[in-house]
Amino acid sequence: MTKRNKLQFVCFTPNPDGGQRFRYEKDKNILLDTKTGYTLYEDKLKYPSIFNNKFTANVYTQKFNFEFEVYGHQTINNDSRYRWNNADIKGILQAFCSADDRRIILPSGIHDYMLEFKREIYELIKDRCSIDEYRHLTSEIFIYLCIQQGFSSLKAKIMGNAVDLYQKKCCKKSWEACK
Repeated sequence: MTKRNKLQFVCFTPNPDGGQRFRYEKDKNILLDTKTGYTLYEDKLKYPSIFNNKFTANVYTQKFNFEFEVYGHQTINNDSRYRWNNADIKGILQAFCSADDRRIILPSGIHDYMLEFKREIYELIKDRCSIDEYRHLTSEIFIYLCIQQGFSSLKAKIMGNAVDLYQKKCCKKSWEACK
């Protein structure tokens, strides 16, 4: 049995500037999609968090290091910043963390980015790890960043392992598509 590659640390250049998006009444009048009537207000409800800058995530593991750039790939209303749904915390996980907890913004943003662009990021490291190892690494990064943001080690590990299990069992097809 091979020894699992362990995450050492993650750092950013420059530091991420992330936060929550505030909703205003006037946002209901700003159409982002004229065909569907999708408004800026609805977009902020769907994606309540945003990175205000472009930055590089540097990941260091026992076996290899890699980096990837975090930025918005889609331009909405002349805004190309990366936005995400914060933390889709369901059921029992809500006992450990509220989706509105500011400590979850960075971990959920990096994790969501690594999942949304898993093919592109995995392409950078596929010669050094399997897709299952990459999936697990995304959860290890989530745990690491949760601890860095102030969660206890126990809470971070419970949330991260739940995320990993969810990705492994419920998102199996999307991971298999990367192989």
